[in-house]
Amino acid sequence: MMKTLGKNWQLKIICLLLAIVLWFVVIYQQNPTSEGSYTVPVVIENLDSKYIATNAPKTVYVRLSGPRNTIINIGASDIKAYIDLSKAEEGETTVPIHLELPAGTELKKQSTTTANLYIDVYAVQEFQITPHLVGSLEENISVENLKLVPEKVIVSGARRLINKIDRVAIDIPVDGKVKDFSLMAPIHLLQKDGNPVEGLEITPWQSNVKVTLTHNAVAKKVPVNLITYGALSPKVHMKQVVITPNEIEIRGNANAVKNIDRINLMPISVDGLEKNREWKVAIPPLDGVVMNPDTVQIRVEVEPDQ
Repeated sequence: MMKTLGKNWQLKIICLLLAIVLWFVVIYQQNPTSEGSYTVPVVIENLDSKYIATNAPKTVYVRLSGPRNTIINIGASDIKAYIDLSKAEEGETTVPIHLELPAGTELKKQSTTTANLYIDVYAVQEFQITPHLVGSLEENISVENLKLVPEKVIVSGARRLINKIDRVAIDIPVDGKVKDFSLMAPIHLLQKDGNPVEGLEITPWQSNVKVTLTHNAVAKKVPVNLITYGALSPKVHMKQVVITPNEIEIRGNANAVKNIDRINLMPISVDGLEKNREWKVAIPPLDGVVMNPDTVQIRVEVEPDQ
């Protein structure tokens, strides 16, 4: 009798184990392991308010694996990608991109695991807008008055980038204009060489321009004058300063033009300069006078000391 019970007990255990294995097989077939791919936005966390981070990736590609029923219910919003900048200091830095994954999933691939950032001091600065006429008016027509609303803008962002700004300009097309006109035009941030400064916020980003024309314009050519300041590198001495063009045409009403015998540019620093350098310089605006061109190229040439 006991032998029979013993045999039955062993048989029951074997059947139970087989049932468990069979259950796992059935569950696996109904909910097999699957994979999903997601593009997840990267957020910056714990950055001190006096700083701003640039060059941070906007998104990261992630591939996960897990039970099919779990994977099909996961969206990019269920995955968190973040960069912790609690210990950030000004300058370049390489930091890890962290992930928080949904329960029951495993990371199979992450397109970017680190980010090369530049931590800048956050700055805000006000700039005067410089109008820039694009094209040419007829010989007897000139700009009598030009009004900008607003006349100044607020630029905010990385101090390193703000320091690159030489002027804030707005382009005003005048080709073929014979009557007074108004327009809305975007505002541009420019370096000394005329290249744009990007990555900053401009408030507002455009200005309303009202242009009043006069039909009794006179014109004449005047020389362009430049003063440099600062000490060159002790390794070199000044060879020459070349202004191209070295004279420009000014046009406006007779009273505005007659007393102008030259155009003085804003002084340029050559402090520490040890090799040739070029600048694209805007001509300071004068009320009631149109400059053609309104920018000139400056080239400072140096020679090594013998």
